[in-house]
Amino acid sequence: MNYVENSDASEGVLKATVPFFLAGLWLLFLYFFLPGHGFLTMMGLIFLYMVPPLGKESVIPMGIGLGIPWWLMALTMTLLDLLGGLFVTWNFYFSCKIPYLGPWIARTMKGGRAFFDARPWLERLYFFGLILFVMVPFESSGGISAAILGRMMGMRQADVIACIAIGAGISCTAIALASDTVISLLKTDLVLGIIAILIVLFVSGICVVVWHATKKRQNQSGKEGE
Repeated sequence: MNYVENSDASEGVLKATVPFFLAGLWLLFLYFFLPGHGFLTMMGLIFLYMVPPLGKESVIPMGIGLGIPWWLMALTMTLLDLLGGLFVTWNFYFSCKIPYLGPWIARTMKGGRAFFDARPWLERLYFFGLILFVMVPFESSGGISAAILGRMMGMRQADVIACIAIGAGISCTAIALASDTVISLLKTDLVLGIIAILIVLFVSGICVVVWHATKKRQNQSGKEGE
């Protein structure tokens, strides 16, 4: 019995510390890979990404514009999503007891339930629905939120982590490549660069309008149901 308890305790400690250990290794890599100012810039960008309301769609272009290679921005943001999701997936009940994080998880679960209730086809897709949730920069989407939603849907831990890795990898890479292309155009041809920015803003505006319209219908449906 003592052996089982000790084994469970050791596993719990391991699951709680591994994400932080991996994050420390990546920061160490960044410290040696980037010049002094580049590392400080990246640390600032990581902080901004972890503090709402900024998301990958804002932080990644900002980092590339400040001189960070596109692939490094994509990989770093993907790892942040993955490690955050890994911690919550492995330590869900413990995470719910952490001050500030616990109440946020409760709100995210409520919002996540509403999100899938408004889009039942996503929940039916299960694995691919969670990937799409991580990919598209919806409100409060990301690795931690995806881990919570995966828990709500009863998914296996390995499947949740895979969804986060795939979704974050695709979205961060796409945003980084698009941002790098636009910034390169601005440097070589100002007119083409401005046109590219206007196209991105137009598409983003449409997405925001559709999102808010869907959310408004969702709220109206909820009030009618009451």
